Parts: sequence; structure tokens; C-alpha cells
Amino acid sequence: MPILARPHAAAEITVARYRRVSTTDQLDGFGLEVQDALCNGWLVRNPEATVFGDYVDEAVSGTLESRPDMDRLVADAGKGGFNRILIPSVDRVGRTARAAYNWAWRMGDVGVHLISVEEGIDTSVDGGWQVFARYVQFAEMEWRRIKERTSAGKELKIGYGGWPGGPAPYGYRIAIDESSGIGLKKKMSVLVSDDREAKTLSMAIGFIVDDGMNFTAAAEELNRCGFLTRSGVPWTAANLRSRLRHESLHEGCVRYRKTDRGKGRNTTLRHADGTPVHGNQVKIGVPRIVTAERAEALAAAMSGIGFRNGRGSDRVYPLSGRIRGHCGLVFTGSNRGAEAHRGYRCQGLSPKRDKETGRKGRSCAEPYFGADEIERAVWDEVGAFLKDERRFRAAVNEWVIGTPGDKERYVVRVQDLERGISKQELLIRTEVPKYIQAGMDPAVAAAATRRLQDELGEMEKQHRIAKEWLDDYEQLEGRARSLTALAVGAEGRFDGLTPEERKEVFDMLDIHVTFGDVTHLQKPGPQCRVSAWHWDNDMLVPPDPTDGEWQAVVAAVKPLFAAKHFTSKYDIREQFTGMLHRLRCGLSWAEMPPTWGPVYAVRERQSSWWKRGAWPVAMAVLDAKDRGVPAYRRPALPQLFVTGRFRGVLMTRARSSAPDGIRRTLRPA
Repeated sequence: MPILARPHAAAEITVARYRRVSTTDQLDGFGLEVQDALCNGWLVRNPEATVFGDYVDEAVSGTLESRPDMDRLVADAGKGGFNRILIPSVDRVGRTARAAYNWAWRMGDVGVHLISVEEGIDTSVDGGWQVFARYVQFAEMEWRRIKERTSAGKELKIGYGGWPGGPAPYGYRIAIDESSGIGLKKKMSVLVSDDREAKTLSMAIGFIVDDGMNFTAAAEELNRCGFLTRSGVPWTAANLRSRLRHESLHEGCVRYRKTDRGKGRNTTLRHADGTPVHGNQVKIGVPRIVTAERAEALAAAMSGIGFRNGRGSDRVYPLSGRIRGHCGLVFTGSNRGAEAHRGYRCQGLSPKRDKETGRKGRSCAEPYFGADEIERAVWDEVGAFLKDERRFRAAVNEWVIGTPGDKERYVVRVQDLERGISKQELLIRTEVPKYIQAGMDPAVAAAATRRLQDELGEMEKQHRIAKEWLDDYEQLEGRARSLTALAVGAEGRFDGLTPEERKEVFDMLDIHVTFGDVTHLQKPGPQCRVSAWHWDNDMLVPPDPTDGEWQAVVAAVKPLFAAKHFTSKYDIREQFTGMLHRLRCGLSWAEMPPTWGPVYAVRERQSSWWKRGAWPVAMAVLDAKDRGVPAYRRPALPQLFVTGRFRGVLMTRARSSAPDGIRRTLRPA
């Protein structure tokens, strides 16, 4: 086994103990106690050995190549603190050949050998690596047998109508059937209807079928009646719609191994062609919650109910889940308005109901952010970090180099294995026939050939694993190069990037956003037309008119109105002064004080002046183009605090959209 190990010069033995347990191991009885006993027994028999430290991965699968304490062990091994790793058995290292070999190779590369107590393996002696390789194969074969037995048990349970695992669909619960009649087990998990959840579904169906409600109204009515979801939170239209579309209501069965669930963590594992890896989709019969006729009526009613999720399924939201509001919840992507503009809304914007009283409370009142505006603002802050090309390239290199393993050693390893495979093939093809011609016993020759072929198969497997690692590494390097090209000099390139490209950079930098005070933000929706006219035409807001100026304004606009307009019970000049004050300060009508008379009357007066074209005339009389102050424009975004972490570099930036500029800080982690 061509491992590039450097023999340790020191005579003394310093060991790091590594143990691992998974759920399967604990059930099998090979828990930490047994592993401790094996390792401690070896230490008693070898008193000259000293212990450097303990590394334990609890409830971690042996098929994973990266595990928390194993990664810590690898890091410490590179520092030279120990020269042996003590393991209770080979399968603690890995249940698959790929996981075991990659780890063993990395240890050999830094001159650290393995001692496996149960199999009596010591890779520091001649033939140790070969023995280790054989037991790696045994461990993988046993793991595959366990998987096959588990899969066969699930199939048998499904065949008898049992529930193979996972949470029960809404409306059902998992119960134990003690009279299943299965030969392997006397008891079996089955699905039975849950009275409370079934009642909730029946009420919801009644609201929709009998009362003609839509999903939103039905969800609100359920919440008002105190019927919450299984997790104890109020119903939403989307959640209720999903439950009412489930096949258990309409078909009287549950489909197991669904292939239409997207890419979530509960998605059925599929081949490249989309077929399930562990068998075809099957239907498991369940007790009906409603009759077939009632289900048909529900389907007909649902087909006539419009439903549209607020988030476009074909749209990308680079900052979804990365913005955290003052209420503690995160913002997610959403569409808004007739043109369905992309944006971000807080998960707490919908009013919640009190679990005890059922009363609807206030929403968290967080703002709604336009996607382009906040993505551009965050990108500007990130871009300042990405502009430092030297620092960014160094971070990318560290990201790639930080991948477990050493590229140069793997290249040599692949070359050595290729040479070994060629020699082995030549030996089988030419040397064995020579021995047979020289009179070797055919049975002995056949046994020798099988042994050589087994060794060849083992080398080919190691070559494939090492080559896969190199291929993965090259893909990572390629991705890093493309990200570098994309991100370096990124400031000012926002419009040239797609949302997918922005998302890739935000994900790579693990960007997170919080924000400051939102009291004086620009409100969503249509803007005041008078304010917009000042902004669009660079028109200033003039000082309050003098007596003479006011007379000139009245004379200019009087022809536009009927005479009764100027016989109002309110002082029109005073109202006009209030309008100017509002424009200077950027107040909403709701924030206007009654200093200049009733606010509704001031608003109506401004509206009439705008509709009759009097406002531009008055501004021309008061020389608003040349004197005054700009109409205050509220910022669309609050001060943003942008943080990100990239391979040990903590990036913290604060951006203010207020006129006083931008405050920026950048510090190492």
C-alpha cells in the first residue's frame, strides 16, 4: 500500500486516542465503554506509551470524511504532538474505504501511524498498512450488509402496511401494532388517525367546501378557534394548503420515497435519472380521515381558489435568511406589487395570535426592503473588501489549501499506484505463466493468481479513491478561480452580475446583515406627487413667503380656481406655509403637527393646488429653482451593519444611507 509515510525518529510512543460512536453502534452495544476498555487494555500492556489526548466523535456516521473531532485530530497531527493514533477497531476510522483511506493517507503523510487494538494492527511495522487495508475492506463489506438488512427490513415492513420511519403525515400518529404477524418482529409501527389533527382538517375542509372561504380566511378561522399546527404555531394559507393537498386525504394512502420534494433534507435520495436509490415509490394505505365524496368536494373547491405564494419560485434572493430584523427573525425573499418586484420581508410581519386567547396581536412592524436597493448597498460594502485583491486572493488560497489533504502528495500517490498496478498486471500476465511452464502445481498457481488479482483489485480501488480526491480538489480550485475572477474589483459591477452570481459571493463570504433605526425610512407604496416633482426636477423648497411674495403667488394662481376657493374658513397662507415645512422636513401626513390647521385640510389644499397646476406656478413665483433647500428625501434603507467570515477573516462594515456619509471598519478576527 504506497503510503508516503515518514518513519518517526523518536523511540518513545505518544498516542492520541480516537473513538467514535453512531446511533447504530450504540444500539449494537459497541459504545464508548467497550471502546474505552479496548484502548485502556492496550495502554496497560504498553506502559511505555504516553497519551497525548482524547478525541471522540459522538453520534457521527463512519461514512463521513469530515467529523468534528477527527478534523481536530488531523490538525493536531500536523503539529507533531504525537506519533501514533490508538483506535479500538478499524471501523471506527471509517465505514467506507474512501473515508478510511483518505484519513489514513493524511496521517501517513505527516509520519503518524495507526494502532488498532481489536485487529492487532500496527502500521509502523512491516506489512502493517497491508493488514490495515484488508480490514478496511471488511469494514466496508459489513457496512454494506447492515444497509442491505436495514433496507430489506423496511421493505418487509412496508409490505405488511407498516410505517418505515420518519414523522407521520398531518392527521396521523405512529402507533404499535402488536399483532402484525411478521416473522421477524411481533410488533410493528403503523399509522393511525390522530383525533385532534383529524378534527382540525375536517373543520378546515368545512370552511372551504361549505362556507366558501379561501385558504387565508380558513387559516385565520382555525387560529381564532384555537386550532394551531402540530408545532403549536398559527396556521398560514400556504401551510394549510399543503396539508389539504396531501394524498392521504384524497387517495387514502401515503406515498413513500417521493421524488417531487425538491432538494430539502428530507428529499428521497435519487439517481442521476431521478429514480429512487433504495427502491421504487410505494403506497402505504392509511385510514381515511374524510370520505372519498368529501375529498372530491374539497378538490373541486380548491381548484377554484386562487393561491399565489409571495415568493417567486423561479427567482433568486441572494440575501434570503441573511438579514435579521429587530424582532429576532430573518428576512426572506418576497414579491410585491402588481409587477411582482423582488424584495425582502420579515418572517414576523404577519400578525400572530396569542396561543391562550386566540387574539391576533400586532405584527413585528419591520420594514419591507426592495431587493435591488439592499443587495446593491450590501454589495458596495462587500466590494470594498473584495477590491483588496491581494488579501482576497490570499483568503481564497487558504480556503482551497484548507481542504483536508495535500495535492502534491496525492499526485505522487496516484502515480505510485499507477506504476504498482502496471507491475501487478504484468506479473499476472507474464510471470505466472512462466512458473506454470516451469512445472508449478496448477492449484498453487491458481491460488497465487487469485492472491495477485486481489492485490490488484485493492490497488485499483485505492487509485480510484485517490483520483476522486484529486478531481474534487481540481473542481474546488476551478470554483475558487471563477469566484476570484467574479469578485475581485467587484465594486461598481453590481448591475453586471446576476442574482445567482451575487448569491454565490454572499454565500462564500457568509454575509449577514442587521440594521439600525427604521423610524424615518421612506414608506413603501406610491410617493407624494408634490415631493416627487421636487426631487425629479431638482426644485428647491423656498423660504416661507413674505407679504409681498404671498400676494404675488395668489395673483398668479387665482385664475386657476373658482372664487370660493379663496374664501375658505382656514388661512390659506398658513396652510401653504405648513406644506413647505412638510417638504423641508420630509414628514408624512400622519406625522404633521396641527400647527398650520387641521392636517386633513392642509392635505386637501395641497392636492387641489397640484391637480389644478397651481403648485408649479407658485414655485416659479417664489424662484424655487434658485433659492431654498432641497426637499428632504427619506432614505430607502436604514444604516446597515454587514458582517461576513471568510477563512478566519471577520469582515464588519457599517453603512448609513443618511446624508452624513458612510462609516466603515474592517478588522481581523
